[in-house]
Amino acid sequence: MNIVNPSSAIIAKAKAKYGHRLTKKDYDALVKCDSVGDVVRYLKAYTYYQHYLTGVGSDIHRGNLENILRRESFNNFLSLCRYRSRDSAVTGYILRRTEISEIIKFCTLLTIGRPREYIFTVPLYFVEHTALPLDHLAEVSDFQGLLDLLEHHPYRRLLEPFRPKNGEVLDISAINDALDIYSLKELYRAINSQKNKDQRTALTTLFDTLCDYQNYSRIMRMKKFYQMSNEEVRRHLLPYGSLSGRKLDIYLASESYEEIRQALADTKVGRRANRIETDDEMAIKGRYDQCRHEMYFSTDPEVVLLSYCIVSETELKNIITIIEGVRYSMESESIAQMLILSE
Repeated sequence: MNIVNPSSAIIAKAKAKYGHRLTKKDYDALVKCDSVGDVVRYLKAYTYYQHYLTGVGSDIHRGNLENILRRESFNNFLSLCRYRSRDSAVTGYILRRTEISEIIKFCTLLTIGRPREYIFTVPLYFVEHTALPLDHLAEVSDFQGLLDLLEHHPYRRLLEPFRPKNGEVLDISAINDALDIYSLKELYRAINSQKNKDQRTALTTLFDTLCDYQNYSRIMRMKKFYQMSNEEVRRHLLPYGSLSGRKLDIYLASESYEEIRQALADTKVGRRANRIETDDEMAIKGRYDQCRHEMYFSTDPEVVLLSYCIVSETELKNIITIIEGVRYSMESESIAQMLILSE
C-alpha cells in the first residue's frame, strides 16, 4: 500500500497548478480583446480557465464572471488545504484574510449608506467555511448592528473602538489596519507554536519579508503623497518584519522623504525597490516576485501553499483588471501597464 506524504503532495500539486499559469503571450492577447465576451472566449479556448468556464456564454455579465473566477480560485486553495492539518498557520491566515476582506467590503457599503447591496456580493462559496454570519450582513443597517451580529466573534472587540460618534464617518483605513495586525498576530502565534524549527524559520522569514514590502510601500506613499509626519506614519505600519522596532527608529531619523528613501536603500527591500518603477507598487510587486521565487526554490509545504495562493491571487487580479479595462474601452497598452507581471 502506497502512503502519500502530505508535504510532498502539496508541493507537487501546487507546482503543477502553478505550471498552468497565464503566460506573457496570453496577457498580450487578453489586453487586445475588444469586449468582455472576447476575454471569455480566449480564456475558454487557450487557457486552463476553460475548466472553470464550461457552460459560460460570452454574454455573461462581468460581475458574474468575476464571481465565478473568485469561487474557483478559492476552491483551488481548498483543494490544497486537504493535504494540511486543521491547525495550519497558512490555512488559518488565508481564511482570516478572506473574512477581513468581507468585513471591510461591508463597512465600505455601510459608510456610503448602501449596506443592503452586500447581498449581491456575498461570496456564497465561502459561507460554509467561516463562522462569520456573512449571509446576514445585508440585514444590518448601522455599525451597532454589525457589532451585535459579531457578538461572539473576535472581530467584535477589534471593531468596537471604531464606533463612530456624533455623525463621524467610519475610518475604513484604520479598521483595515487593526484587522490586519490582529490577523498577523494570530499567524505568528500559530507559527511559533509549531514544533518543526525549520518550518518556523521558513515561514517567519517569508512573512517578515512580505511585511517589509508592505511597510516600505506605506512609508514611501505616506511621505511622498501625503507628507505625513513620522509619528503619523508609525501608526499605519505593521509591527512585524525588519522595518519595525529600533531599526525603524534609525530609518525614520529624518522627516524628509528623500532622506528616508536613502536610509532604506541598503536594506533588502530598498534594493528591491530600485528595480521597480514606483515605490507604491512594492507591496504588490515585491510580494508577487518573492512568492514566485519561493514556488521555484522552497521545499517547505506551508511556504509553497502561501506562495501559490498569492501568485494565483495576483493572476486573478490581473484578469479582473483586464476585464475592467476592456469594459471601459481602454487602450491595450494602458491595460498592460496596470498588470502585475514577472520581470
